Amino acid sequence: MTIREHSIYDCILSNAQNFAGETALVSGDLRLTFAEVPLHVNCLARGLRNTGFEKGDRIAVLLNNCAEYALLLAACSRIGLILVCLNTRTSADEMRKVLESTKPKALLFQTSFEQQAETLRDLLPARQLYSIDEASILSTSFDQFIDEDPSPLTEPQPGVDEGWLIIPTAAVDGIPKGALLSQRNVIASAAVHLQHFGREAIKGHLVALPIFHVMGLTSAWATFISGGKNVLLKQFEEKQAVKLIDAEQLTYFGSFPPVLERVLDTAKEAGSGLESLRVVYGLEGPQNVQRLHEETSAVFWTGFGQAETTAFVTASPATERPGSSGQATLLNSVAVVDDLDQQLACGEEGEIVVRGENIFQEYWEMPEATAYAQRNSWHHTGDIGRFDEDGYLWYVKRKAEKELIKTGGENVYPGEVENVLLKHPEISECCVIGVPDKTWGEAVKAICVCSEGTKLSQDAVRDFVGEQIAGFKKPSQVIFVEELPQSNNEIDREAVKAKWGA
Repeated sequence: MTIREHSIYDCILSNAQNFAGETALVSGDLRLTFAEVPLHVNCLARGLRNTGFEKGDRIAVLLNNCAEYALLLAACSRIGLILVCLNTRTSADEMRKVLESTKPKALLFQTSFEQQAETLRDLLPARQLYSIDEASILSTSFDQFIDEDPSPLTEPQPGVDEGWLIIPTAAVDGIPKGALLSQRNVIASAAVHLQHFGREAIKGHLVALPIFHVMGLTSAWATFISGGKNVLLKQFEEKQAVKLIDAEQLTYFGSFPPVLERVLDTAKEAGSGLESLRVVYGLEGPQNVQRLHEETSAVFWTGFGQAETTAFVTASPATERPGSSGQATLLNSVAVVDDLDQQLACGEEGEIVVRGENIFQEYWEMPEATAYAQRNSWHHTGDIGRFDEDGYLWYVKRKAEKELIKTGGENVYPGEVENVLLKHPEISECCVIGVPDKTWGEAVKAICVCSEGTKLSQDAVRDFVGEQIAGFKKPSQVIFVEELPQSNNEIDREAVKAKWGA
């Protein structure tokens, strides 16, 4: 490391000294203080190294939120391993594509995902599978990684700009891209949390969102770095969430539909005012934002970001400029440009581009895709937006070639679902669009043209899609039509939206 670098492991050591007896991590019955964290990290890092893992090796992780996940992240940062964070909600075939591109040395999983792990085993060079629950014929125990020596390792730390995490992004063309993040990226996003929310507001974090999403990931590290307490929810469950907020006096959490609505409904039923809550941030409908402000003392913050930007690059309280995505953070330059990358004036719509220390390193082993996204020294988000005269960013839509449906915090590319639908022998044409949904923000809707004389049911089409890609990508509605509107010998997507987008 150089004289100007400060790593995740350095933060762990600093906190062990500055907040020694305070609670750092709660996961079920396990409670770790800041003084205890480096001892666990050292044992795990030494055990990984002794097991044969070397700097630059990848480990795929198929886990819900748990202490092992958090400690593994820390240990990998110490010895230079790269964690491939699989989305547990995707299908085994989608996971296979991620593993084929990242080539991990091992897969770490929970027994609830044993079926997927067995399917993926042949993609691992040494067929190394490790279970954090119970070892089986299929797997070895996670405990094998844990050395008994808690003393600090003597080998040099990796640089903070080296790869640390790979977050698979949604597949525009059927192939997920792995966004490689560094320690500097995550520390920068932690600084954004501190800048906007303040240390007191993030001193108690309900980790309701999965760690394999950048919002869950960066919120957890922002809380840890600032000396706060992270309380992990294995999976989101509203009754447990409300119980933990009150019992642990938690101050904030990240939210995508329907998380906030369910927390508020449950709190109301339980007679809880969520008195400790100070901040909720993410993407939410105005009705739930209003409820949060009326029913609690918390403030809802909104913003704009993606996996490639390690969470938000713009942010503001939702009521400050309702409908906007906030203003650029102190760590980011954000602009709107035309197709020639010329910056546009206020009010003009163009592609949102970003610079800053939280911008990802690269798409794993995709140099052309990386160069295209990072052309002209800006990260090109693929999103269309505009700025108003006060510097607030207004999101408009995805670029046509990167059109996106956002359902319950998950990204769904219409092209990916359309590719699956067109594999069905009885579907000749289709168009997939996003439609408003009260619970999930947006829902997936498919408009299909079937072969002559064919009769398909909505459930049959949904089941066909669900057999091949993640369940959240299945159309919630399927409509059968005789023809789709055309323009220039292509399906006119805007005309489809106008006719069937309600």
